[in-house]
Amino acid sequence: MVQYVKTYSCPTCSGLASGRGHLCHPRTEGLPFVCEFCGKEVSDPRHVCPKMVDEIEYVCKKCGRLAIYDSLLCEPQPIDAD
Repeated sequence: MVQYVKTYSCPTCSGLASGRGHLCHPRTEGLPFVCEFCGKEVSDPRHVCPKMVDEIEYVCKKCGRLAIYDSLLCEPQPIDAD
């Protein structure tokens, strides 16, 4: 799991999350932010752009949300896992 400097305890899973939180339970503090993939300033913590779609590798076993990094989900599982 990736450790971030700015962390908080996720209310969904009690795990450490980045400053924006897990996609399962995102924080609204720190919005807007600049998307690292499309470069746009966005106000939706669950922003997905076309450039991100090909990079998605994980699904949350708890809520079904998709993510590029496992650290963005409460219970990540690789999409290709059986």
